[in-house]
Amino acid sequence: MDYRTISYKILYQFENNYRISDIKRNILSEFPRNSDLNHRSTVLVNEIVRFKGRLDLMIAYISGKKTRYLNKKLLTILRIGFYEIFFDSKVPNYAAVNSSVNIANKVTNKKTKGFANAVLRKLVRQNKKNATWYKELERKKGWLSIPSWMENRWMRNFGKKSVIKLVDFCNQPAKTFLRCDGSPSLMKKNISLLDKAGIDTELFSHQFLLVKSNDSKVLSSKPFENGEISIQSPSAGAIVDCLGAEEGDIVLDVCAAPGTKTLQLANIVGINGMILASDISQERLSLGQKDEKRHKKSNIEWSLKDARKDSFKMADKILIDAPCSGTGVIGRKPEIRWRRRERDLKKFADTQFSILKNCSKYLKVGGFLVYATCSIEPEENLMVVEHFLNYNSNFAIDNIPDKVNKLWVKNSIALNILPQEHGLDGIFAMRMKRIF
Repeated sequence: MDYRTISYKILYQFENNYRISDIKRNILSEFPRNSDLNHRSTVLVNEIVRFKGRLDLMIAYISGKKTRYLNKKLLTILRIGFYEIFFDSKVPNYAAVNSSVNIANKVTNKKTKGFANAVLRKLVRQNKKNATWYKELERKKGWLSIPSWMENRWMRNFGKKSVIKLVDFCNQPAKTFLRCDGSPSLMKKNISLLDKAGIDTELFSHQFLLVKSNDSKVLSSKPFENGEISIQSPSAGAIVDCLGAEEGDIVLDVCAAPGTKTLQLANIVGINGMILASDISQERLSLGQKDEKRHKKSNIEWSLKDARKDSFKMADKILIDAPCSGTGVIGRKPEIRWRRRERDLKKFADTQFSILKNCSKYLKVGGFLVYATCSIEPEENLMVVEHFLNYNSNFAIDNIPDKVNKLWVKNSIALNILPQEHGLDGIFAMRMKRIF
């Protein structure tokens, strides 16, 4: 089984409204020992999903047919071929054409195979004839490769120049960062071990490394297997820093799975503290428990709970990393842009308010609560906090701790990381104190 055929299977199922993470888990589990196959198919799938809107514009232009009139099998095959011919300079044109036609031969009929072959060869000829033929498509809806509703809303909220920068960030392969908790000597040791494993890293901050090459080898490296590093974005790590947890704290961490922030908190509170971690999904919770064992932690208590309505133990501090639209991380999770609808923002905001309203009851007086999302939409961020404060006079906004990078903080009270400004995943967080 070659990586293009696997990519076709994943992409075709995605077109039929299956989640890519679920599809990949099912298909790639058949090849657990073939890391190269898994990596190459994952990269190709992510790139095609990322540029789906742009690819469809080009397919319609070259083929002379609107993509909605092409069956899903053919459209998926053409996206693979167009991506490799147009975007991937490492793949020879003949290989891109032949491999896509071979897939068509396996999954479609003779007529469809012939059409795919003709369209792909026409693209190759067009590239040779005029290398800038696509320029007239750059002004059309779809070129940015985000849904129209998202493009329109971002234009209103950020302005054209910022949106271009935002989309450029989202359409680049996501950077891999590693968090290393502990002393500078431990960081130095792990850098050396990663280097020996062929993984080139660069120090991003005292706690984070940027992986510059061979990120696919991280999961099999000694520091990862020993639980000394975690894959995590610095912007996600900053959410934990906003909480200001201390040695010995009891921290309620809801919506916690798969638990990367949970582990970060566990390191901070130490053996005399406790993290009360919960999630509504048993599958995700199981991932958190598995990672807890890898890190050899004994100060995390996992439970299956619905943060909107279930009861919890009283805590010194609470972290609510709320479910959201995820528009701040579509560079890392490209499928999100095609799964979301603008109407989803209201549904998420209602859920977020319910979680905040319920969980806030379990914070001790004088304690701190951090509400966070990986969304860049105001309806899910500041507006949710304002709604909560209007009905809860016993809470007040508190300043973000000095530990957090000042460049990421707005007006001293909000963690507001924007991809187009900071080159990191989009994150929002505010810290509140229970005053009585």
